[in-house]
Amino acid sequence: MKEYFVMNNASLKRYNTLRLDVMAETIVLPHTLQGFADALKEYKDRKIVIIGNGSNIVFSQDSYGDDTVFIVTVLLNNIEIKNNEIVVESGARLNRLSWFACEQSLGEMEFLEDIPGTIGGALIMNAGQWQYSIGQYVKWIDVYNYETEQIERVVPDEGFFGYRYSRLNEMPVYVLGAGLKTLPGDYNEALEKMLYYRHERYVKQPRNYANAGSVFKRPKDKEGNSLYVWKLFDTVNLRGYKVGDAMVSEKHPGFIVNTGNASVHDMHAVINECKKRVSEEFDVELELEWKVI
Repeated sequence: MKEYFVMNNASLKRYNTLRLDVMAETIVLPHTLQGFADALKEYKDRKIVIIGNGSNIVFSQDSYGDDTVFIVTVLLNNIEIKNNEIVVESGARLNRLSWFACEQSLGEMEFLEDIPGTIGGALIMNAGQWQYSIGQYVKWIDVYNYETEQIERVVPDEGFFGYRYSRLNEMPVYVLGAGLKTLPGDYNEALEKMLYYRHERYVKQPRNYANAGSVFKRPKDKEGNSLYVWKLFDTVNLRGYKVGDAMVSEKHPGFIVNTGNASVHDMHAVINECKKRVSEEFDVELELEWKVI
């Protein structure tokens, strides 16, 4: 029996945080790590798109044919303590990992509470904030090597992780899971930090509408100085700019939100208008932080 489910001609709406109602001919949901590896092998001759939490992505078309296979890792979400390590599957959400660590009175995982996404994506980009990043805590990573078609274990050496980077980007692999260090912590201190982070996120970000996180990377001017996207947008009157149901957030214009049933066209029309106005007014070219699928 195959250890993955297959849905045909189904919507990806529930699998992307922008809630864009995009159709896909083939969606695969593995429910074991072996099933994940088996699906990667089964569909190796097609374009494979891995979706974890579905944040930080935007689709480029309204439907995808059978030349593209979406593998959704939402069911690969197990987290447990084994041999004094936190063993976590690639589809586990980062905020779940932080709460798990808190419940086990383990420290230094609080920073993950308000980072969207899953452990798989976090390992690829070495997600983090402040002085912390996930790479600091990684002992090993299990991957599927699509050249050898084998499951392998990678033990990171010095230099494997950098700022928002890991060497996984240069390797012919898909992330299956990882083992993380366990560090002693205090339950009450961790809980207080995480509740504070959550409060700050809800106060500052447009949580009332579907969104995929900040849209653009922080740009620089000709002198190399960092610029705030929201300030640029306010100068060119983009706050609240809307096409269909896609809108530059009125609460925080660094976000583009889906106020109802935005289409892919709506979303890209808003993105392109933002780029156009900023380029014309400031001679600054905005670069998407979202990954275009």
